[in-house]
Amino acid sequence: MTPSAAPFRPDTCQSGAGGIDWSSIASAESMSAFCGIMAGFVFAGLVTVIGQKNPPGGDAHASRALKLLLPCFIGLAMASYLYALTSGELVCTRAVTEQLFSGAILATDALLVIVALAWLLPAYGRNKHGEVRFFRGLILFAAQFSILMLTVSSDGFTKSVLHGQTAGWATTLVWSSGGVCFVAVFLSWRAPLPSIPPVPAILPPGVTAEGWDEYCRDESFNHRVARAVKGAVTVGGLLAVAGGCAVGLAYTYWTSMQPWLVYPLAEAALLLPAAVIAAGVWAVPRD
Repeated sequence: MTPSAAPFRPDTCQSGAGGIDWSSIASAESMSAFCGIMAGFVFAGLVTVIGQKNPPGGDAHASRALKLLLPCFIGLAMASYLYALTSGELVCTRAVTEQLFSGAILATDALLVIVALAWLLPAYGRNKHGEVRFFRGLILFAAQFSILMLTVSSDGFTKSVLHGQTAGWATTLVWSSGGVCFVAVFLSWRAPLPSIPPVPAILPPGVTAEGWDEYCRDESFNHRVARAVKGAVTVGGLLAVAGGCAVGLAYTYWTSMQPWLVYPLAEAALLLPAAVIAAGVWAVPRD
């Protein structure tokens, strides 16, 4: 006769058992609403930009903003959905894991939304008083804050699901990785545009020798924005799939998590979004 499974006992993170001092379930409903509101604003921005007529020379800038806004809208909508699922959780460890992935999506897409807004300034001629320079500083601050929150989230995740029995080297690794990401983001923000190559003998169609410098500058920015967009789609998709898989695993899989799984998950939820954030600040416009 097959023995019956142990009876299910709900754990909504309210008891503080196992050293879990934060309720991912209690905060999930508010976080879902926050992500949904942000997604709504991004959608409104998409519709507005598509319907607006750009001034001469502004179409390329608006196109870059649209490329950044579209994956952000999808990512924020997915984060809102995942947070909504977490709000109904009865398994605390599973909720903590789900929020790790949802928070990584939010941190990434929130930063890219600001980068997209920065591109709308030159698109509509709103850079007469140093607005782009101000946005560049704001983007750096937001990016570093996002890295800090990702680091804290990864560190808190390991401590929560391992009930405070985290290896010292693992904690050091998480914070060291966060420090490296801080530096990488700053260097990406400071990275200069590549030097303009000499005018070739055969120019691309529609490009004149006088417009060669502007053409090269536009191509450089197009490449940077494309890399940030591809990174956002790839990383956002991986995190969303991971969050969906976590939701689908039965409670019997969450009675305990092994360190060999916890530590890589914490690192991945920090390094993957940080790479997209670095690509985003690399793609910000210049004065």
